[in-house]
Amino acid sequence: MKATILTTTLLLISTLLVHGQQIRAAYYGETITHYGLKVSYERPIYSYMKASNSIRKEFLFVPGLAIYRHPANHIGVIISPELAYRRTGKRGGQFEVAISPGYFRYFLEGSTFEAGQDGKFRQVPMAGGNAFLPTISVGWGNDMSVRHQIPLSWYTRLNLMQQRPYNATALMRFGIECGIIFPIKKS
Repeated sequence: MKATILTTTLLLISTLLVHGQQIRAAYYGETITHYGLKVSYERPIYSYMKASNSIRKEFLFVPGLAIYRHPANHIGVIISPELAYRRTGKRGGQFEVAISPGYFRYFLEGSTFEAGQDGKFRQVPMAGGNAFLPTISVGWGNDMSVRHQIPLSWYTRLNLMQQRPYNATALMRFGIECGIIFPIKKS
C-alpha cells in the first residue's frame, strides 16, 4: 500500500511539473499528531489587476492530493478539486477562500478480518472506506515577489470539512495547511 501511495504521489507531482502554473507544497493535518503532506497546483481561471492600485484578484482551479496518518488508526487520502478566490494586496499580503467537493479514502492500519460463508475468518486487504468530503477553506499569506523579488509565497489555511457518511451520520473535521507556493510558469 505504501508503494502504491508513493507511486501515485510521484506521478501526480511529475504531471504537475509539466502542466501546472504554480505548485503548492504544505504540511497538512488535523492536529499535530495527525500529520501529513498536501501537494496541489494552481491554474488561473480569471485574473485581473487595477493599474491604479496594483491589487491583484484571481479565481483559481486548484486540484490537490493530501495524505495524512492517524497513528494506530488509519492513513487518509484526500483528493480535492478546489475553486478558489485570492486577493493579493499592494505589499504582497494575500487572502484566500476556497470550496471543494472532496473525496476521502482511508485505509485502516493493522490487520482486519471478516467471517466468510464457511465460518472461517479471512484477512481483508486494504480495509477502509470512502466518503464525500465537502470543504470550505480560508487562508492568508504573503507573496514575497511583490516587495522582495523572491519568487515564492507562504500561506496558512484553515479547512472545515464534513465527512459523509460517518457511521450513520456526518462528522465535522478541521484541518490546517501551512506551506509554500512557487511558480512553474509566469502567468
